[in-house]
Amino acid sequence: MAPMFPLQTEGKHTANFILSEATGNRSRANALFVDPATVYVGAPVKKVAATSDIPEHWTVVADNDQSVGADCEALAIYGGVTSSGYDIKLAILVRDAEVNGNLVRWPVGMVQGEITAAIAKLATAGIIVRY
Repeated sequence: MAPMFPLQTEGKHTANFILSEATGNRSRANALFVDPATVYVGAPVKKVAATSDIPEHWTVVADNDQSVGADCEALAIYGGVTSSGYDIKLAILVRDAEVNGNLVRWPVGMVQGEITAAIAKLATAGIIVRY
């Protein structure tokens, strides 16, 4: 007999790619993303050194970066978009966590070799990607 209620599916949630993390906020850090930036949940990010007019900040790893896989230093926990000169601060995973690799938002065009390099780089910080 068929069920008498409509079938419902649940979409993805913010931070649902995180399988486990260290106690308290040990796995997390605050990250500044300067305008213009669009950050997606689970996106690999990298640190950018300060310049004379811009403080140290983070940026999303793009598929057109050189050695893109080796640049992955952390993962964005939340998403956000900057607007007209306004920067945003978001939480990122920087250490001691396990994440679902199927839910990490790898850059479009990133090849398997680069993903493998990114997974290895994240592992050096204690961020383990599981499939």
